[in-house]
Amino acid sequence: MKTRAFLAVTLTLSCAAVRFSQPRAYPKEIRGYKVERAAVELKSTTKKRKATKPGDNAATSSQDPSVPDPGAGTSPDPNVDQLITFGQPSLARVTPLGITFDVPVVVAPIRQSGHVDFLVFEDMIVNEHSIQIDEYHRAFDLPTKRALTLREPLHFFIYLPVAALAAVDEWSNAKETWPVTGRVYVCGKYKKFLFSFKRCVPVELNLTMNNPLKGR
Repeated sequence: MKTRAFLAVTLTLSCAAVRFSQPRAYPKEIRGYKVERAAVELKSTTKKRKATKPGDNAATSSQDPSVPDPGAGTSPDPNVDQLITFGQPSLARVTPLGITFDVPVVVAPIRQSGHVDFLVFEDMIVNEHSIQIDEYHRAFDLPTKRALTLREPLHFFIYLPVAALAAVDEWSNAKETWPVTGRVYVCGKYKKFLFSFKRCVPVELNLTMNNPLKGR
């Protein structure tokens, strides 16, 4: 009996390991744009360390303050990307139907140039609540020098039954930040060397944003 139980546990753990090791399944294409996991390469925003002599007090490294810290509010999971992050959210309006937040979108600089036609959001979870986000149809060029904050923010809408519960929970627990997970497909035309290709790049999100309800 002990041997059978041991084999059963081993088989269960092995199956779980196989499931977690398998890559996420993405659609082959989205409206004519081929989905490709690794189509862009982010540009490092941390300046190289300067050689210093013993006793020097000069700083050895610095970072552009306009670029979000890659380690701030993110998961150490190597599958999590930094191409898309969110800025400081704000409370846009409150209606009998729910609450709307405006959330800036920050795009990290990349090594090659490109033009984004639209963004598609999938499986978005904010503060443990499922959120529907409309597609972002405001084209922009991908930055190559420094992070870019898009002119138009995203609109997060929480229906009133969920919003009411979330507000009570946040006011009572006074959380500083909300966890955000999900996926965004960055669809556009990317350039590398002399070639241009049309792609939808899936970006896995696992970050945090400040609680816009705190103190209200």
